[in-house]
This record gives sequence, C-alpha cells and structure tokens, in this order.
Amino acid sequence: MKALGGVVFYDGGNVYSAINFNNFVNNYSNTIGIGLRYTTPIGPIRIDIGRNLNPVPGINPTQYYITLGQAF
Repeated sequence: MKALGGVVFYDGGNVYSAINFNNFVNNYSNTIGIGLRYTTPIGPIRIDIGRNLNPVPGINPTQYYITLGQAF
C-alpha cells in the first residue's frame, strides 16, 4: 500500500532571549517520536506522537498531533 507510510523523528531546539553557550546548553529541548502518513489527493494526513526528553513542569511531556498537509 503506497499511500501509507511511517516515520521516526527527532526534534531539538528552543527559543532564546539571548544567544550564548550557557543558554544553549541549559535550555536545549529534545523530543523523539513516531508517526504515520497517509497520502490523499489534497495532501498527507499526518498522525504523530512525540515525547519531550526534558519536559517543562506543568506541560505533559507526551504530545499528539493530527495535521493535514506538509509541515513546511
């Protein structure tokens, strides 16, 4: 079935108020996850689950996303 596919992903980064090595090392965020892709005539349907490896207090480290279309 060509219309269905899977992915494994890593995402890293953050938004910094000031660029310096200490901010980068201490506040860099890492997320890993898996997802499914289903190709449709109007674009792919994407279902992803990701887990933040350095979670922020008060935010669930596991997040689910369902989207239609390309990420970028």
